[in-house]
Amino acid sequence: MICWSCEREGGAGPLCAACGAILPADNQQDWFAVLGVPRRFSIDLALVENNFKKLSRQVHPDRFVTADPRARKAALSRTVQLNEAWRTLKDPLRRAEYLLELAGFGLKGDDRKPVSEVAATREVSAPPTLLMEILELREQLADAQHAGDAARVQAMAAAMRARHAATLAAIAGALDQPEGAKLEEAARLMVGLRYYQRFLDEVPGLG
Repeated sequence: MICWSCEREGGAGPLCAACGAILPADNQQDWFAVLGVPRRFSIDLALVENNFKKLSRQVHPDRFVTADPRARKAALSRTVQLNEAWRTLKDPLRRAEYLLELAGFGLKGDDRKPVSEVAATREVSAPPTLLMEILELREQLADAQHAGDAARVQAMAAAMRARHAATLAAIAGALDQPEGAKLEEAARLMVGLRYYQRFLDEVPGLG
């Protein structure tokens, strides 16, 4: 990226390697590159957090209040980018969704906004049997809630939490296969996971 201040190649970091000016956010970078970690599901969260805090201190808008307007704008764009990268990568569910969306998978499961702006080339839907099962479970949950059967509600929530955890573990294993060997499998599991999460969101105290 060409530095706005010295008009030389600024390098890959947030600050120009030649003159030290803050560079605008590079919108071509994915969140893994922004935070300096490999693009994979299993990442060192302590390292990610450390990188996030270090970079945030370097580009915080408060450091550029009296600087050139271009520097202030760059600091704001960098901060927004870092916050979104951290918000996505620290959460296993969002991280898995992001990896799949970067690979071109459009995931159908609910109306949540995609975490990646990459255009989907392959759309994956839940099988009808799963949709029917989830519909029945949600009806049973609603009945138990209406009847005030707290024990039944908690038992259903516990079963779904276990299913959610097992599915997320399977997704992690599939995503970390070399050369994306099981991306489609991970995408299908992720569609189901979205329904499990939606079910849990309807349980008071768990959403």
